[in-house]
Amino acid sequence: MGESSGRSAATDFLVSEIISGLDTVGVRDADVVYLYSDFRGFGIRSGGTIDRAALCDGIARPMLERGQTLVIATFTYTSEGDFDVLSTPTNLGVMNKWILKQPEVHRSEHPLFSYASLGPRASLVKQVGKSAFGHDSVFHRLLGTRAAFVHVGRPVWMGNTSLHFVEQLGGATYRVNKAFRTRVFEGTRFVGSDYSAFVRRLDVPGETFAFSFQRGAEALRRRGLIREVGSEANLTNISLMRYDDTIDVLHKLFSDDPSVFIASSFIQY
Repeated sequence: MGESSGRSAATDFLVSEIISGLDTVGVRDADVVYLYSDFRGFGIRSGGTIDRAALCDGIARPMLERGQTLVIATFTYTSEGDFDVLSTPTNLGVMNKWILKQPEVHRSEHPLFSYASLGPRASLVKQVGKSAFGHDSVFHRLLGTRAAFVHVGRPVWMGNTSLHFVEQLGGATYRVNKAFRTRVFEGTRFVGSDYSAFVRRLDVPGETFAFSFQRGAEALRRRGLIREVGSEANLTNISLMRYDDTIDVLHKLFSDDPSVFIASSFIQY
């Protein structure tokens, strides 16, 4: 990459460091990159002012120029009222906000769990099924696409939303499918309502069913499925996991132990 006009040295340093790390863990092997990012740890290392838009563009551009497709969560948790695919903002993070400002972006219609995508296969997030984690969801569509999860500055053990896809696939009894009356629009065009999500039950005394991904992350690491550089402790990790392999392992874990993804040992008898 050449020098960017007007971009700070700190931004250039971070872009170079992250791109190098992505190459090391094998990001070029994926056709679709499902990206989690948190730049706080990297920001501390940079020692200067970061141009957030330039940082996001610098990370995404090489992937897009290679013909890869980038998928990023743009959740809004809009459980009532209206959700507009074109204008409802997300507050998840720097790169999550950045992608929604890109002129070629595609965004899925789910009012609670939407995804934005750029690249040649970006339309895979459009006209999704009404179940956030079920049939024809973004997670379902990513199967068989040579996709990879990539975590930049977010430790793998902190969680991965795909576990809810696995829970629904396996029939977790501590969750229930719930529809929401939120009205979904794309500009002035009404898209639909009654989108659903597999949400935690609230009817079991003493149980919150808080999720835990510690054992999931440990299992993936034991099987050598996490390629990683940097430090999770310092929030400077760059971690990659092949999508299909990850889903297979998580599904097997859940089949063997239905409480593997929650903080308690609850089992519905």
